[in-house]
Amino acid sequence: MLIDINLLPKKERKSSGIIFTSLAFAALFLAVGGFLYWQGATLKNEIAVVENRIDTTKKIAALEERKANEVVSADSAFKLSQGIEWAEQYTIPSVPVMKEFTKMLPERGYILTYAYQETGQLALTVQFDSSREAAYFLNRLNKSNWVKDADLSSLSAAGNGEEQIADATGAVKAASSLNKKEYLPRYTGQFQITLNKDVIKTAIQEEGEDGS
Repeated sequence: MLIDINLLPKKERKSSGIIFTSLAFAALFLAVGGFLYWQGATLKNEIAVVENRIDTTKKIAALEERKANEVVSADSAFKLSQGIEWAEQYTIPSVPVMKEFTKMLPERGYILTYAYQETGQLALTVQFDSSREAAYFLNRLNKSNWVKDADLSSLSAAGNGEEQIADATGAVKAASSLNKKEYLPRYTGQFQITLNKDVIKTAIQEEGEDGS
């Protein structure tokens, strides 16, 4: 008795299972690959957006910094202009003033110190041979058109212990004295002077024009 065994259907089912499994894996691979590709593309886009924002922020910061520098430069230029204007209006060259006052000194008179203030006040310390010379110098100061007002605030004698005090008119009074035959003192006077700035500037300008 012969037995007929048909194995073909079994082979077909096995082949179909392998194909189905392969297709499933292929589909899963494609899905995973597509997801990863999508994620990568999305990440690249986000990175590009962030980089673009950073670049824009840098440009804005550079623009603001440039504007700030322009404002600072303009402010500095304005302050410089104000400083120059102030200097032209309030300051007076010291050399011409010193020359003018030196001309008023007696033969053996010497200016020891010179202090000028913005308000036009000038403090002079001058050395003389006698109190008479100090009074003479004060008189010449008050007659000068470069001076609004001059005052001898103090006068002291060095070398013999004698102290002198000057009143508002410039008259000198001795506080104490020694034997003048034994000493020849030198007198030091403190002068407070108010300058006539407009007159001085005009005189300096005219002198410069004449010398040019």
